[in-house]
Amino acid sequence: MSADTSSSQRPKSKIAYATIRMPDGKEHEIPLAPKTFSSGREGYYSQVPSFVYDNEVYGGQIQIWKKSEKGQKA
Repeated sequence: MSADTSSSQRPKSKIAYATIRMPDGKEHEIPLAPKTFSSGREGYYSQVPSFVYDNEVYGGQIQIWKKSEKGQKA
């Protein structure tokens, strides 16, 4: 999985993108919106929409945050 915020094909924004690459090589790009988590840390979050892989339905969440002390702004 990779997060990419600086692609020449996308407009500049505060959205991050994660790419999920499944074992068969198919990729799913997930936009991650900015979020302040309940811990006070800032980062990005997305609820992954359902998708089918190998006749099974998958979904989930992606959360990434700045590595700093809780409640402290970088």
